[in-house]
Amino acid sequence: MDIAGMSTGMSQLQTQTEHAVKINRMVKDQMEAVGQQALQLIESAAPVAAADPSSPLGHTIDIRV
Repeated sequence: MDIAGMSTGMSQLQTQTEHAVKINRMVKDQMEAVGQQALQLIESAAPVAAADPSSPLGHTIDIRV
């Protein structure tokens, strides 16, 4: 077996693994940032007013057959 060749191959594999780990960390950080932005957007949405049960609005429906 060629020790120099194996050493070069292992070094390349280690470099590829390190890059993959860095890219995965970047993707994870980006996904977390997008998730936080989505939560902020949802929280900032105008709250929906609750229906007033004493209001006659919506109590009758006109139906024609």
